[in-house]
Amino acid sequence: MLSYFQDIDDLQRLWEKDSQVWVYSQGERYQYGWIKESHLRTDGSIVPLYIGLHHTRVMDDEEEVDPLLVVSFEMREGLADPVLIILTMIDHADMFGAKGKAKHNRTQMNRIHTKLDNLIQGKFPDDDFA
Repeated sequence: MLSYFQDIDDLQRLWEKDSQVWVYSQGERYQYGWIKESHLRTDGSIVPLYIGLHHTRVMDDEEEVDPLLVVSFEMREGLADPVLIILTMIDHADMFGAKGKAKHNRTQMNRIHTKLDNLIQGKFPDDDFA
């Protein structure tokens, strides 16, 4: 995590400078700093396990897709607009499953989501993300 500190800081500065973030979905080509709704698959179908979560790449490098920042938006008292909250940093495979059959296995995806949820909540069972 410390090796990505500057990259995360760069993202935060970009978002603060613009006073906004761009949330994109399928059909748009990713640009640095854009955030994707995690529950939308490339084909437009919905993955209910990820509703309310968003993610973005940490690195400003088209070739480097990992790690990801998992973020959400929360309303805060006294503010008109939601606030972006960085929840955790994770690799694609740990968030969405490795490419292949496991990615389409409901049991495996529930297990992956449980691990992600534990990570976001600060719970670290011994076997998670080993």
